[in-house]
Amino acid sequence: MSSAEKYLFEAALEIQNFFNENHWDFTLIGGLAVLRWGKPRTTFDVDGTLLTMFVNEEHYIDTLSVFCFEQ
Repeated sequence: MSSAEKYLFEAALEIQNFFNENHWDFTLIGGLAVLRWGKPRTTFDVDGTLLTMFVNEEHYIDTLSVFCFEQ
């Protein structure tokens, strides 16, 4: 595994842990998911979907903003 791939997986794990700690429903999508479930391709980011059910979006935005700026 290259250092870039290692960094990508570490970032995905950090995001996954953050969502789990907040008890949020989510899924990882995009190139990273394709590495696991489909044909491998080069990717340089982690994509995800957060399921908010269109309720209290401000809470999610505020919490994510703090998480992103702490990094």
